[in-house]
Amino acid sequence: MNVSRHHLIRTRYMEILGQLSRPYHYWSTPNFIIYEHQTLRLRHFPNEDLAGKRPVLILPPQAGHHANIADYSAEQSLVRVFHKYGFDVYVTEWLSAGREYKNLGIADYIRLTDEAIEEIRRRTGIYRIHLVGECQGGWQAAVYTALHPDKIASLVVAAAPIDIEAVSSPMIKYAKLPMSFFRYMVAAGGGIMKGRYILAGFKNMQPEEHYLNKYQRLWKLLEDNDQEGLDRFVRFENWYEYTQDLPGRFYLEIVQDIFKNNGLTKPGFIKLAGRGVDLGKIECPLVIMAGKKDHITPPPQAFSLKQLVKTPSQDIIEILTEGGHIGTLMGNEALRNNWTQVNEMLKLVI
Repeated sequence: MNVSRHHLIRTRYMEILGQLSRPYHYWSTPNFIIYEHQTLRLRHFPNEDLAGKRPVLILPPQAGHHANIADYSAEQSLVRVFHKYGFDVYVTEWLSAGREYKNLGIADYIRLTDEAIEEIRRRTGIYRIHLVGECQGGWQAAVYTALHPDKIASLVVAAAPIDIEAVSSPMIKYAKLPMSFFRYMVAAGGGIMKGRYILAGFKNMQPEEHYLNKYQRLWKLLEDNDQEGLDRFVRFENWYEYTQDLPGRFYLEIVQDIFKNNGLTKPGFIKLAGRGVDLGKIECPLVIMAGKKDHITPPPQAFSLKQLVKTPSQDIIEILTEGGHIGTLMGNEALRNNWTQVNEMLKLVI
């Protein structure tokens, strides 16, 4: 490589890294906000070819990243997959928590989820909807369905940790740190769990990838003048590096009740607004999705949900994708094949 070309690549390399140091969020499909309260913003993605009988509400995860994982790009959009099958789609956009919301807990997020569903029911006149939860949004959707089974026509849970003890994982090992460690991180954020702390935790599960390999990959893309590859790289890193803060109480309750005590597997252990959570109250058609290469939520942790619900076995579909955690939620192959299977099932729900 001659000196001038090396200089050009180095300049562009530093420009891209500079750009990625200022990540931003966006949506890829036209939508509008129909409801907002505290850390909830409910977005409606109208479908011009509406054919589905019931609306779909997607609960994206709140693990420090933005909710646009559900509408990542025109080519990789779970929203658009549901649109293709004629469904009217709504997405909860969870906002970064300021200190005024530091004391919101799991009960509050279930309450906010209920507010979103009530708004959808009010607007559509349809009493029971399809609920789709991704990762943390998955166990949140399961908890909500257990508490409000009369409002949910079907439940889809993707890459969600349910039975933490089903198999070990880096997340489980991380959760075994003393509770004082997690309280310290929240205190350091003034009662807020900073998204950048959560992101650092995820990166440290695969340090070679996040601190070395991806930078080498970026340089190689520039050397090869692979513009399409560069566009994909920048889009993903922009999404991955954009962080949001969580209410400290919410974060600590998740660590304590779900990861340390495996509370989702114990009927009544988790109590929200005076009501015990029992996943055995779930009887609706159920889809459970997990990724073969998922190091954050290994498949046994997700598929364990089928043993905890009352849904008849013939109304439970298990889907194992070929991807990892993020790939299961928004990868091209998963959207093209696995999420298509989900839509085919939802069309059959009366």
